[in-house]
Amino acid sequence: MRAAAMKFNKLAGSRKILDVWNIPVFVLFASFAVFLLYPIFMVIKSSMISADGTTVSFQSYIKFFSVSYYSKALYNTLLLGVLGTAGIIILVIPLAYFFTRYKIFGHTLVGTILWIPYLTPAFIGAYTWLILFGKYGLITDFFRNLGIMVPSIGGFGGILTVFILTYYPLGFILLIGAFQTVDPSLEEASHNLGASNFRRFWTVTVPSATPSILNASLLVFILIIDSFGIPAIVGVGTPVLTTLVFGEFTSEMGGPPVMAATGATILLFISMSILILQRVYLQKKSFVSSGTRNIEIINPRPVKKIILSLMFAVVLVFSLLPIITIIISSFTVANGPVLQYGQFTLDHYRNTFYAVLRPLKNSYILATSSMILDLTLGSLIGYVIIRKGKKMATFIDAFVALPLGVPGVLLGIGLILGFSRGPIVLVGTASILIVAYFVRRLPHPVRTVSAILAQVDENIEEASVNLGVPPVKTFLKVTTRMIFPGIATGGLLAWTTSVSDLTCTILIYPARWKTLTVETYAQIRSDLYGPASVVGIFLLLSVMVPIFIVNLISQRRDRKKSMVKNER
Repeated sequence: MRAAAMKFNKLAGSRKILDVWNIPVFVLFASFAVFLLYPIFMVIKSSMISADGTTVSFQSYIKFFSVSYYSKALYNTLLLGVLGTAGIIILVIPLAYFFTRYKIFGHTLVGTILWIPYLTPAFIGAYTWLILFGKYGLITDFFRNLGIMVPSIGGFGGILTVFILTYYPLGFILLIGAFQTVDPSLEEASHNLGASNFRRFWTVTVPSATPSILNASLLVFILIIDSFGIPAIVGVGTPVLTTLVFGEFTSEMGGPPVMAATGATILLFISMSILILQRVYLQKKSFVSSGTRNIEIINPRPVKKIILSLMFAVVLVFSLLPIITIIISSFTVANGPVLQYGQFTLDHYRNTFYAVLRPLKNSYILATSSMILDLTLGSLIGYVIIRKGKKMATFIDAFVALPLGVPGVLLGIGLILGFSRGPIVLVGTASILIVAYFVRRLPHPVRTVSAILAQVDENIEEASVNLGVPPVKTFLKVTTRMIFPGIATGGLLAWTTSVSDLTCTILIYPARWKTLTVETYAQIRSDLYGPASVVGIFLLLSVMVPIFIVNLISQRRDRKKSMVKNER
C-alpha cells in the first residue's frame, strides 16, 4: 500500500514538472539568463579588470570617484534625477488633483492631449526645444531682435527643463488614477471635523495617494537617469552617466571598456537600489482604502472654472509646442542649424524621402519581430502568474520586471561584450537589436495581460476544459479573446517603445540596420535641422498612428459590447 502511494506521488510530481505551463516559465528564465543576466555579468566583470587586463582590480572604481571628470557625471545624474523628479511631482500633484475634482472646459480633450509629450520620443522633444530656445532658436532670435538677450537652452538647466516637460505626463496619468480611487468618506470626515480644503488635501488626499506618488517618482527617476538623447542633444558641457558611458565605450573600442563598464555598473546599482527600496517600503506600509464610491467631479463656479481652464491651457501649449515646431521646421528653409522662418520649401522632403525609407523599414521589421516575441511569451507568462503561478507568482512577477531597472547603455555594452564571438554571435546582425528590444519590452505585455486576466472569471476557462477542450487550446480559443485588450495594449507599448528607442540602439546597431532614431539623431548632431525635422515627423507618425488605430479599435469594440448589453 505504501509502495503504491509512493509511486502515485512520484507520478504526480513528474506530471507537475512536465506541465505544459512550465515551458514558458523555462523559456523566460533561459532567455533572461542568456540575454540579460549574462550581459550584466560581462559588464560588471569588465569593470573589475586591471589596466593590463590580466587580474581583478577595483582601480577603475577608485579612478571613477577620484577623477572629477567621472565623478561630475555621477553628481549631475543624481542631481538631475532628484530635481527632475521633484519638479515633476510638484507640478503634477495639483494638476492631477484639480483634474479629478473639478470640471474644466474640454475636460476629455485635455486629458488626451497631455499624453502627447510622453508619447513623443524624448530626444525629439529635446530637439524641438533646441529649435525654439537654442543659440539660433526661433524664440531666442525673436528676443535678440528686440534687444533682449535670452540665454539659450543648454547645459544643466536646459536638461532639467526638458526632462520635466517630457516626463510630467507619466506622473500626471499615474496620479489621476490615484486621486480617483481615494475614499471620498475620508475627505468628507475631514471636512466635517472642520479641516480646510488645503489641510484636507495635505493630510488626507496626498497620504492616501502615497503608493502612486512613490511609484510615479520611481519610474520618472529611472527614466531620467537612463536617458541618453536629452542630455546628448541639450546638455552642452554637462556630462551625465549615459553620455559618459557612450563616449568612453566608443573611445575604448580598441581595448577593454573598463571605464564605460564601471559607469554602467554604477548606473545599474542606482536603478536597482531604488527598485528594491521602493518594493520594501511598500511591503512594510499599509495603504488600503475601503471606499466603494467614486469621487464626484464638481462643476465649479464660472470664475474658478475659467482660471482652472486657463491653467491647463498653458500646460497644453507646452505639450503641443514641440509637435507644431517640428512640423513647421520641416517646411522651413534651413542653412544648417539656422532655420529661416517665413520661407517655405519642400526640399527637405525631396532630399530626405528616399534616405529615410531604409531606416523606416528597418525600424518596423525590428520592432515587429521583437513585439511578436514579447506578445507570445508575455501573454503566456501573464497567464501563468495569474492562473498557475501561486507560490511562484510573486517571484516570477518580480523577475519579469528586472529589465525595467537595467539601463539601456549597460544592456547594449553587455550584449556586445557577450556576443561578439563564441558559439552565439549577435554583433553586426539584426538579431542583437531584436534581442535587446525583446528583453527590455517584455514587462509591458506581461503586466497588461495579467492586469486584464485578474478581472476575468476563470470559471469560463474551467467550463471549456470540462467540455473536453485541452488547456492549451482553451487558452488559444477562449482566454486570448477575453484578454485581447491587454494583449493589444502590451503589443502597442512594446512596438512604440522599440521604434523610439535610442539609448540602447545607438550602441549596438549594425550599419545595415540603422533605425529611424539613429538617423534622426545623426541629422541633429550634424546640425541639419531641416532634414532632421522630416525624419522626426516619420518617427512621430510611426508612434502616433498605431496608438490612434488601437484606440479606434478599442472604442468600436466597447461600443459593440454596450450595444449587445442594451439589446439584452
